[in-house]
Amino acid sequence: MKKHRFPLLLVILLFAIAPIKAQFTLSGELREKAMLMDGYKALRDSTKVPYGLVIQRSRLNLDYKKDDLTFTFSIQDVRAWGQNTPSDYNNNIGIFEAWAKYNFTTNCSVKFGRQQIKYDDERLITASNWTDWGVTHDLALLQFDNKINNIRVDLGFAINNANTTALYLDYYNLKAYKYLSYLWLNKKFMGNKLDISLMSLLDVNQKLNQLNNFKNRYTIGPNINFKTDKFKAGAIFYYQTGALSDGRDVNAMFYSVNLSYRFDKRHELIIGYDHYSGTDFSDTTAVKTKSTTFDKLYGSNHHFLGYMDHFLGTNSDITNGAGINDIYARLNITPKENHNLELTLHSFSIDKEYIPKQAVLPVSPLTPIVNKCYKFDKMLAYEFDIVYTYTASKEMNLSLGYCFMRQYNTLEYLNKISQGSSKFPQFAYFMITFKPTFLNTKF
Repeated sequence: MKKHRFPLLLVILLFAIAPIKAQFTLSGELREKAMLMDGYKALRDSTKVPYGLVIQRSRLNLDYKKDDLTFTFSIQDVRAWGQNTPSDYNNNIGIFEAWAKYNFTTNCSVKFGRQQIKYDDERLITASNWTDWGVTHDLALLQFDNKINNIRVDLGFAINNANTTALYLDYYNLKAYKYLSYLWLNKKFMGNKLDISLMSLLDVNQKLNQLNNFKNRYTIGPNINFKTDKFKAGAIFYYQTGALSDGRDVNAMFYSVNLSYRFDKRHELIIGYDHYSGTDFSDTTAVKTKSTTFDKLYGSNHHFLGYMDHFLGTNSDITNGAGINDIYARLNITPKENHNLELTLHSFSIDKEYIPKQAVLPVSPLTPIVNKCYKFDKMLAYEFDIVYTYTASKEMNLSLGYCFMRQYNTLEYLNKISQGSSKFPQFAYFMITFKPTFLNTKF
């Protein structure tokens, strides 16, 4: 037996020192999100009954990497508990991601297919993990990443169509852009203490019921962040111009400022202000042709403007385009490693005080009416969010949240509820996520 030891050791040594040519990983995700729906996204009155809801998300991910090629394929199933009877099956399985990336050089690459994309604080483009289905885009992406000089450039482009059989241009009736292109620039300075990004985005939509009439909307602006060991400061400004799909011209803006200070390893305080410009609906002539309502496009619906998700910062927001302001303060507490407690207080108000009149809805007789618009107090609500997270391991984490709100008459009106008749709005959830790695091989 001794004479065979040397060849065996030699084979093992050769495999150990041989260059790795490919890597294959098979992983999964199972997420259960249980929620108490008692004021989430909308106020309720005595005619509506709160209830419990459990949503399950299951994913299977395949990742392959060899030399300069990376390939990802992911399928998922999203369903509510009880959505099907035990003997029934409803096909909720779909492709979540399917993309390939090729590195031409150390700095330059191309990535194309269905993919998650996110930039900066995800204000304009998000991956939205809170959303059960997630958010993906079908697009091509050219990337430049110079790690030595801390410069990154992404150039993305998408073309959307509703089917594969049309021989000529067809109307795109899905709730998304027809065409999308964007340029994202990022540069770090001062040993990564200063981070500056510039986003320039064009989304193109077909005008309603007009096949060959396209409306271009442009959004551009910087995102600036500065940090030290204990102090952080951030500022964002976006300007939006062009036209909406209904033909109205856009002249809107968003700006945000935030400051944070870490007292020690366990306590951090954050204060901030977000402003989404709105439209003055009392000017009945201008609103027919112009909009000053900022739309955050494809950004996060949950991360900002409170976890009860009453406000979206879009044209379809519950404010009906009147815009929204958010003053907030957040305290992050880390009692020990892998545990975090987040306490956040929001103060919400509309940007413009005139709101279009809604039929058969009683309001205070003292509320002025101007050009079929009610003039309301700008105050909407106070919201308090409590979120606890625990990271047990790389493969398991859980989150527990409780949120409640003090609403005002203006928010009741926007929810089409008679003043004073809304119930105490609250929302609670428990979410546990498992992310096992089934296989991770290198060959």
